[in-house]
Amino acid sequence: MKATKGTEILFTGENKIGELEEISVIIKDNGINVRAISAWAVNGKAVFRFVTSDNVKIKELLSTRGSVEEREIIVVEMPDETGQLQLLTSKLKGNGLNLDYMYGTTYEPGKYAIIIFSANDNDKALAILSA
Repeated sequence: MKATKGTEILFTGENKIGELEEISVIIKDNGINVRAISAWAVNGKAVFRFVTSDNVKIKELLSTRGSVEEREIIVVEMPDETGQLQLLTSKLKGNGLNLDYMYGTTYEPGKYAIIIFSANDNDKALAILSA
C-alpha cells in the first residue's frame, strides 16, 4: 500500500444536461488530463471532484462557471485483492481517523487499485499508511 498527499478540485455548478460534457471540452482544449473524477447531483447543483494534471489551470478555467475549491486529499495505491479496502479502513479506524469521503477504482484489474479520500486528519492518515 502506497499513500501520497495530493489535491483535488471541488467544483459546484449548474445541474443541467451536458454540464459534464461542456466541462470536459474545456479540460481537453486546455491540455489537462483528468486522473480521477467523482460526480453527483444534490439540491439542484452538479458537484464534481477532479484530480487533474493541472489543478491551478482547471481552477481558473472553471471559476466562471460555478464555485471552485482546491482540497487536500490522500491518494492510495493498493493491490487489487480481496480485503485491501478492509485493511485500509481498519488502519484508519484503529488510529481514530474518521473519513470525510472516499472514492476509487481498480486501475488495472488484478494489479492495483486507486483510492482517494479525505479524513479528519490527513497528515496523521498519511503517516499511518506510509509506515
